Order: sequence, then structure tokens, then C-alpha cells
Amino acid sequence: MHMKQTLLLTAIAALLASCGNSPAHNDVAKKLAERDSLKTVYLNVGKQLKAIEDWLALNDSTANRSLPLVSELTLQQQPYTHYIDVHGVVKADESAALYAMAGSRVASIRVKAGDRVRTGQVLITMDNDLVEKQIAQAQAGADLARTAFDKQKRLWDQHIGSEMQFLQAKTQKEQAEAALATLQEQQRLSNVTAPFDGVVDEVMARVGDMAAPTMPVARVVNLSGVQVEADVSENYLKAVKAGASVTVTFPSIGESFTAPLSHVGEYIDPANRTFKVHVVAPKSEAYMRPNLLGDLSIRDLHADSALVLPSAAILEEMDGHSYVFVLGPAPQGRFVKDNEAVARKVLVKRLSEYKGMTQVEGEQPGTLKSGDRIVTEGAKNVSDGQTVLVGKN
Repeated sequence: MHMKQTLLLTAIAALLASCGNSPAHNDVAKKLAERDSLKTVYLNVGKQLKAIEDWLALNDSTANRSLPLVSELTLQQQPYTHYIDVHGVVKADESAALYAMAGSRVASIRVKAGDRVRTGQVLITMDNDLVEKQIAQAQAGADLARTAFDKQKRLWDQHIGSEMQFLQAKTQKEQAEAALATLQEQQRLSNVTAPFDGVVDEVMARVGDMAAPTMPVARVVNLSGVQVEADVSENYLKAVKAGASVTVTFPSIGESFTAPLSHVGEYIDPANRTFKVHVVAPKSEAYMRPNLLGDLSIRDLHADSALVLPSAAILEEMDGHSYVFVLGPAPQGRFVKDNEAVARKVLVKRLSEYKGMTQVEGEQPGTLKSGDRIVTEGAKNVSDGQTVLVGKN
């Protein structure tokens, strides 16, 4: 029995051995070897084909290279200044609209627009006949009281009469003089006088008009001290300092001047969240007039040397990071023509921006430097590592 099993196993092994060396098995092995050989040939041919295509791209004028067209600028260290721009208005240190103290008729106008006046000078007189009659009456009473007092004083000096008579005469004189002074002051106030030295800017009243305390009759200004006033947002409270250089421009008349910021307000208006700033105008600016509108550019930042780019050249990723494309040569094994370059993406930080120019620096030290070729126009059509066609500026 054991002998039969041994013979059967031997026959099966012989059969399997004969199958392993069959012609079909040998064909599979050959095909596998042939495939591996062809793969090697394919890789070598691919490299040769790419080299030929690169050569043709550089030397065949009929080759079609669809590359994005870009413009460039060379990044350089340069001065950079940032300004805060606000609107302002000219204010005279002394400017006053003049009113009549009481309702009365204009009797005379003693000045005209453009006349220079002195403090206390009468500009317009009012019809005050009643007051004048009262003054005349008070003047007569004061003269009589003064005469009576003088006589009583001479008698008192000679020890004639009583002390009570002397004191009564003195009191009556003082009361009469006080009454006269009150009427004279009332007459003075009824007229319109100059509150300070200056120039008559406008006369609104006419002789015969009825003046009222609510209606101005003249305006006097003093242009020896003129300043420009503006409201600045509280966001710039830390940036705006007294003494900062300010350029004031008046677009309507094409004039401008530069002066230091003379005053920065200490109070924030709760209605518009702003504070006041003032610039004193040089006395040579003869064109200055109250309420003239102007634009103030307040310098709040200056760097003698900075990397500055057009704001349009700086792009932004979805996550908020800013970047630019820097042009450079092709990596080893890659060919580009003379008017082509490879764009490399560089992350940057925006430090400050003013009127379309932005001060920047690389997010990593050394990634952005003077002399770099920066893509300006066409940057939105470029991807990192892409070959681009560089146009002439």
C-alpha cells in the first residue's frame, strides 16, 4: 500500500515539472523582458524628444508659444512718505459780523467795503434822537449839580455851612454825572463800532434801513493772522503730531503752501469722531480769505530708503496673504528665450500705502530685495513657476 502511494506522488511531481518547462511559460518570461526593455527605450526617447522640442522652441520662429505677456519694473530702494489727506477751511483769527444793539433806523454809514478801521471807530450811526435829548437833559442836570457842588465846597472850605449840605451837594453831582455817563454809553452802544483793527469786508445795511439785533449790518476781518482748520478722524490720533509738515492746497485757485502743523486738538467731537487741527498760514499768502476751502496733506510717516511697489502689482491669496511675482532665469535643464523669464511667487508684507504706491518687505528675510524684477501688469494671468513673455515698458 505504501509502495503504491509513493509511486503516485512521484508521477504527479514528474507531471508538474514537465508543465513548468512548457513553451507557454517561456513565452511569458520573454514578453516581460521585452516590456522592460521597451520602457527603458521609451524613457530615453522621451528625453531626446523633449530636448528637441526645447531646441525648436528657442530656434524655430514658426513655433507657437502661448505665454502670458507681462510688464516688469526693477525694485529699488527709494524714499517713501505717507500722508493723511483731509479737507479744511480758512479761518481768520479775527472775523466778526457786527449787529446793532437795539432796533433803530440807520442814520449814517461812515465806511465802505475795503476801508481799514481801528478799534472803537464808529462805522454806522443809528437814529437815536430820544437818547440825544435825554443826554442833553442829563448834561444840563450834571452841569447844575457840578456848579452847586463847587459853590458848596468853597463855602465848606471857609467853614461856612453844614457838613450835611456839602455831602448832599457832592452826592447829587455824582448821581448826575453817573446818569449822564449811562446815557452816553447807551448812545455809544446804539452805534456800530469796530471791535478790533482790521478791514471792512462788507456793509449790509443802507441808510434808512431798520436795524435789528438779529441782523448783521457789517463785517470786519483782520487777515494779519490766518489759519487753516480741519477735522481729522480719531483713527489717526496717535499718528498726527504738532510740528508735522503739512502741504495745504487750494484747488479752486491753484495755490498751495507748506507749513508745520501748529495745533492738534485735545477734544474729540462725539458727533463725527474727529479732532481739530490747525495750520497757521505764512503772512506772504495774500490770497487767503476766510472760508476758502483747501486740502491738507499731513505727513505722518517718512522713510529715506524703502522698497516701494505699485499697489496694482501686489496680489492677494484667499487666506489674505499678499504676494508678488519675481522674474528670474529658468532652472537647470529648462530653456527660455531672451525676452522670456520664469515667474516666481514671493510672499510680501504691506507696510504702508499712499496714492497707488505701497511700501513692502518680504515675509521671510532676503526673499525680496533691491534689484529684483517685479511683474507689474499681467500678474493676474501668471502662476508660480510659469514661463512668461516680458514686454517692453
